Amino acid sequence: MKAQMDWERAARRRVTRRALLGAAGASAAALAAACSRGPGSKNSSPAARPGGTSPSQSTATRAAPTRPANAQQGETLKVTGYVTRDNSYDPHKTQAGPFYGQQALVFSRLLSYVDQAKGNVTADLAQGLPGQPDATTLVFSLNRNARWQERAPVNGRQVTANDVKASIERQRLGDPSFVRKAKWQVIDSVEAPDAGQVVIKLKEPRADTASLFADVNAFIVPEELASAEIGPNMQIGSGPFRWVEWSDDKFASVSRNPTWFGGNGRPFLDGVTVTQPKNTAEAEANLRTKTLDAVFVGRPQAENLKRAVPQLQEATQGQALFYGMRFFSQQFPFNDVRVRSAFSIALDRRAMVEKFFAGSGDVNPWISWPMTRWTLPPAELAAFPGYRPGSGGRSQDIADAKALLAAFTSAQALPETLALFVPDDAEKNLGIGSLIKQQLSDALGLNIGVYALPIGDLVRQMFSGNASWVAGPDNGWLDLDDWLYPYFHSAGVKNTFAYRNPDMDALIVSQRTQLDEGKRRDIGFEVQRQLLALQLGVNFVSERVVTLAQPYVRNFPLDTADGYQHRFADTWIDKNDPSFRGRS
Repeated sequence: MKAQMDWERAARRRVTRRALLGAAGASAAALAAACSRGPGSKNSSPAARPGGTSPSQSTATRAAPTRPANAQQGETLKVTGYVTRDNSYDPHKTQAGPFYGQQALVFSRLLSYVDQAKGNVTADLAQGLPGQPDATTLVFSLNRNARWQERAPVNGRQVTANDVKASIERQRLGDPSFVRKAKWQVIDSVEAPDAGQVVIKLKEPRADTASLFADVNAFIVPEELASAEIGPNMQIGSGPFRWVEWSDDKFASVSRNPTWFGGNGRPFLDGVTVTQPKNTAEAEANLRTKTLDAVFVGRPQAENLKRAVPQLQEATQGQALFYGMRFFSQQFPFNDVRVRSAFSIALDRRAMVEKFFAGSGDVNPWISWPMTRWTLPPAELAAFPGYRPGSGGRSQDIADAKALLAAFTSAQALPETLALFVPDDAEKNLGIGSLIKQQLSDALGLNIGVYALPIGDLVRQMFSGNASWVAGPDNGWLDLDDWLYPYFHSAGVKNTFAYRNPDMDALIVSQRTQLDEGKRRDIGFEVQRQLLALQLGVNFVSERVVTLAQPYVRNFPLDTADGYQHRFADTWIDKNDPSFRGRS
């Protein structure tokens, strides 16, 4: 599951996390994100944007993959995962990673990501990438082989342009419960001139247009369901699998959709079952006995399992999800940049990588390191206070932090005890608050009181102004705009830092309309440099997660964020592999 400091949602329902990785230091929250993440292909190449313009979003037309000679039909893939949701079953309202990850097996989008970190986008329900007769018009032609699943009220009918229009309009024009409403406001109108074509008018040219239609929750739902809340028994899509069951905190499953439009006999699997194990020992035992086909584990567990079962296949992937902290900049003493900076650069990020991930991760600027398309280059980041490498760099960081704090306290005193608020699960599983408390005590002699609260309570305290310093896990995002506008623009709906700056606003807005990707990336770099100076929202570290699978599991790739599990359509179980013998 994706953990969040995108905490606005969490006040509605507490999302439980279980520590599957025990005391070994790996991140339960990052494991959860990995468990619910969809696999991704790495073999696409950029293509020119229709209409002759140069896109900021790399794109690739989808050619149906060639069926491998040994790809076999059958068997249900069994993997570990978090079977956890928030208070909504609606694909356009839920923000729980495990749940919309499961929905991605069932629902389609117009477009989808081939590689999230690189931003490569391909067609899904669309026949190809949209035509663009002018800078603000997009014309999508739909795949006429796409059909809804054989369930009432749609009963296997063709997916039409009216379905697409209804899916976009319910979010664009809906009430605030449609949590991505703000993202769709760039659209001026949606028209369906015939059953197979959708014409979308934008209010302005935008660099992030492709990512809008490939977004994790840009699912297309039947027109018949668009006017109501979509509940647990209405998970009806046009994707590669059909919804079977969801049991909170236990298991979830889907079955093969035999009428899926993807072609080449896909999906090869009969289904996918996600099981939430009670603990690490259970996951390890079930992988050894082949009751599970693949598991997500921390680095120490991976090494132990590989020693015991040498034939296991390992794959790793950096995660956009991160651990960080945020300040409410209007409240003393965090209204002074010297205090925020002293706290931030005195914290030992590389020690966090060791404690949280057993070394399987890296440090971040604001944008997490796996998002190679947008994140500051590591060589530049290493020159910033708080990131300088080696014992000498760490000593300089502490010296700089002490000087900043001394400059502040020469005029006014800090409170005797400073309150740090953290989600109770993050404290229980990782000790994130305790680690920050210890590091700041050692480096700066500060007295920190750690208050671990249920996530819903923590959100309410933060929005009431009673929690001005907060630390915990956060989602991470894909497109540059998703990292910047909602959080640091004055009109951003998630700007809980109380930060308002016209120059920053102008800089953030400029990347939205910059269609040259290199120039857009440069704007992103400049914003991140300024954020490193402001220290309002701090991104510490992200994990490099590990998956282990039995050798008979084929084509089970990874990606940096949740929501693309439809790629399990390309996975198969090789029953001819010797390791398949003895599978439960």
